[in-house]
Amino acid sequence: MTAGYDSVALSTEHDVARFDCGIPGLNAWLADQALRAQRAGTARTFVWVTADSPEQVWAYFSLAPTEVARDVLTRGQSSGYSTVPGYLLARLALHADLRGRGYGGQLLVDALSRAAKAAEVGGGRLVVVDTLDETAASFYRHYDFTPVRGDPRRLVLKIATVRKLLG
Repeated sequence: MTAGYDSVALSTEHDVARFDCGIPGLNAWLADQALRAQRAGTARTFVWVTADSPEQVWAYFSLAPTEVARDVLTRGQSSGYSTVPGYLLARLALHADLRGRGYGGQLLVDALSRAAKAAEVGGGRLVVVDTLDETAASFYRHYDFTPVRGDPRRLVLKIATVRKLLG
């Protein structure tokens, strides 16, 4: 349970068509692509629902395996490996009705905790996010994500840091 919402894997039971975060591309991806990616095994999407309305989606995030080349990372981020495995936080969106109430940070913690659990099973050193704009980049930097070299909108956070943050 997170912030009064249950975090569950996306299924056909969820009413993704009514989700509106205010960003058409994020709404459309959830409605048109999330289940397809899940079935193909390319990404896993988790949604926030309530016990009273388990079909209504209030937030979502998607995680996918990824790797980052050492040449764009600092030595501390890569530890000298030529490619660094991790998890791409491919999407993170909060229903417009929930904005400004601190839920964005809680949604991010939910996503990071899932990435850390996945890393315990399958390995992985980083969480990677490609932000849509400077506002989103600022949000992630607030939570200690740092940009890779040459791309201020691609940000990373070490799994070890996530584990420390989560306790």
